Amino acid sequence: MPESLPNFDRTLGFIVNDISRLLRKAFERRVRGHRLTRAQWLLLYHVARMPGASQTELAESLQLEKITISRQAARLEKNGWLERHDHAQDGRAYRLRLTARATRTIAQLSGLVAELRDEAMQGIPAARRNALIDDLLHIKANLAALDAVEP
Repeated sequence: MPESLPNFDRTLGFIVNDISRLLRKAFERRVRGHRLTRAQWLLLYHVARMPGASQTELAESLQLEKITISRQAARLEKNGWLERHDHAQDGRAYRLRLTARATRTIAQLSGLVAELRDEAMQGIPAARRNALIDDLLHIKANLAALDAVEP
């Protein structure tokens, strides 16, 4: 008798992946007017999370090649979204910072993101929302610890 397969609709990895994909699609629909690609938004948000990060650090964080980050950063700098500053310890590297324009835009989009988050969590009481976020952060910490130990 063959083994039965798990219900993939109730596995953490599939659920988290589906939520991520659906949130990404909803976000993209709402920001189309800003004329930035999803990859560019993602880089801007990571720079906002990690001000002054090097392109190498951002490539690691985004799990992309350094050349990809370098090209995106050059485009974003050319269009007034990013500033690249020389790295104090490495003359070949840059530290990235948001421009005032990017900072203002991201601040404006924070309201849009909050609306989207509220819509996604509609029907879930505030206490359960907070508990869910706490649980997800706990899972993230567990996985980060595994990542640090396993080759």
